[in-house]
Amino acid sequence: MATAFDRRRIPAPEVSVPPIYEDSPEAGPSTRTRRVDRAIDEARPIFLKTGLISQANGSGYIESGGVKIACSVYGPRPKAPPYTPQGTLNLEVKFAPFASDPRRAPLRDTEPISLSQLLTQSLLPTIQLHLLPKSSIDIYLLVLESDTPTNVLSAGLTVASAAIADAGIAMYALGTGSVIAHSSAEGLLLDPEEGEEGEAEGILTLGSMPALGKVTGLVLEGEVGVDQAVEMIEKAISASRDTHTVLAQSLIEGAQERGIGGEAE
Repeated sequence: MATAFDRRRIPAPEVSVPPIYEDSPEAGPSTRTRRVDRAIDEARPIFLKTGLISQANGSGYIESGGVKIACSVYGPRPKAPPYTPQGTLNLEVKFAPFASDPRRAPLRDTEPISLSQLLTQSLLPTIQLHLLPKSSIDIYLLVLESDTPTNVLSAGLTVASAAIADAGIAMYALGTGSVIAHSSAEGLLLDPEEGEEGEAEGILTLGSMPALGKVTGLVLEGEVGVDQAVEMIEKAISASRDTHTVLAQSLIEGAQERGIGGEAE
């Protein structure tokens, strides 16, 4: 029997569970900190790459925490009648069957319209559509892995902005997304995980243009006071500047790679 056992064909577990750390005897339940890998005001690392889909006019791929999204942009291209004095933006979000647990049924991977609408509303202020009459821009986001809708919305806004810029479409500024959760036990949590969002009293998802200091979209869930809401907005705006740095750097690297490739040819 031992000779027939092939170690290379051991299937990996379908579900993985993070380790649980016990509270120290000295610390009471009120002083317990859930995060052990980062501070409450620290976001998870972001991996962002542009120009991965050669068939599209612009594309981007992002990994942020438990979210992985591929985005492709087609256009500007002629729009079907009727005539419009400015360009139109069409955005669609789809989930891969393996993007969430439990798995989604095949051919039923379209997310409810609300997510696409929220992304569209946050992206519209960043694009100079008045320069594109009779034209349309089509954006497709494929979610390969997801944890919470707020994180998908935040990462989707960032990667869509990167793909639009990669397509060479005129923009007022780059758009980024940020998520802040308010917990009475731990305070403000930047870039919360799924468990942290479940225990939070309020969750704020903010879209902004850090270069111009403007907010393009805001979604607040839960019940928080006015002072707490203002503090959450300020914290999200501050965090968006770090995301903007990563976004700008990825665009520069993508342009340099294409430039090097052109010289080699």
